[in-house]
Amino acid sequence: MLRFSGLKPPNKKVPPKWLPAYEEYIRTVEGQVAVIAAWVLLVTVIFYQFSHELRLAHHPDLWLTEFCLRIPVLLAASLTLLSHYASKPLCQNRHLLRGMGVSVMVMILGLFLIHYNGRTADTYQITNGMVISFFGVAILSVRGSREWWLMFALPLTVFALVARTQGLVLSELLPFLFDPLVMMIIGMVTSEALRQLREGEFLARQQLREQATTDQLTGLLNRRAMHTLLEQEHSRAQRYGTTHSLILGDLDRFKRVNDRYGHDIGDAVLKETARKLNSHMRAQDVLCRWGGEEVLILLPETDLEGAIHLAEKLRVAIAEQPMHAGEHLIPQTISLGVTSCRGRNDIENAIKRADEALYKAKDGGRNRTEAIAPPLSEHALPAHQGI
Repeated sequence: MLRFSGLKPPNKKVPPKWLPAYEEYIRTVEGQVAVIAAWVLLVTVIFYQFSHELRLAHHPDLWLTEFCLRIPVLLAASLTLLSHYASKPLCQNRHLLRGMGVSVMVMILGLFLIHYNGRTADTYQITNGMVISFFGVAILSVRGSREWWLMFALPLTVFALVARTQGLVLSELLPFLFDPLVMMIIGMVTSEALRQLREGEFLARQQLREQATTDQLTGLLNRRAMHTLLEQEHSRAQRYGTTHSLILGDLDRFKRVNDRYGHDIGDAVLKETARKLNSHMRAQDVLCRWGGEEVLILLPETDLEGAIHLAEKLRVAIAEQPMHAGEHLIPQTISLGVTSCRGRNDIENAIKRADEALYKAKDGGRNRTEAIAPPLSEHALPAHQGI
């Protein structure tokens, strides 16, 4: 059973890693639907309130009662527009959609009860309104079936109870409710179809984005995606005066692995390297496959000393245990070059310093961490070497 709460049942099609992005996408769709629905409701409800003479059933004595039933819809629509156009949203869009949907159902079912007198001619107008309302409320259910019990089941249950207290026989009401109920089902099917189309569109877009930004072998970000993140972090550092650091790593003598065991085993070593590095990094750090057996790590809000400390931790993690690659256990080490930046120089200069530090680590015997400070520092920090 689906529950009306902040906890949502897991989506069976969207992979867990994409669920936050999917939720954000659905919130955007809900915002768009909410604004359109609010304007439509505001205009049509006001029009119907002041157009009695243009319609078949005209009961001036019910004008105030009808207005009272329409007030919740007008308030829900007004709150939605106010929330949308305010500098800070007043309420989440899914709650606004629910509010508009429930208020429309209460309004139209209430209008039916006050106008129903058993004669087809007098009830025809309100039945047409129910057909339109039931379909429209179904379309407001952006999240699909999880919304329907609140939008339809609850209002219809209350309607049935009120009708019975008024002495109305539900079997006599059914002919007038038949078309609206059929339209409700059509609306539900349409809403679910739209939900699946949105989900499919989201998945296709995410897959394309992942293919464009992810290294297919290791699952790490690729060089292109990393450049975008570097530019963003560099701009942020310039704006706020923060320090970020880079670690450029290269597996030692990796060509020997490919030559001795073959490229399949070499690929397995690369994947295991990515896994080990990821498992020892902080949540805010970003790891990418820079090219071949090279990796680049972006450390936001991290000074040079902090970057050296993490680089040493990663170096030890790679060196202390052989790589599991197929049926083989392959000893592997990594050399690392470290630098930091406050956004005063361009990105290419920072990468060049990390590359120079990596070259020093290779030239110094491999399985080492070397650091080069940014230009304003007085000297490079000492090297660290494994035993």
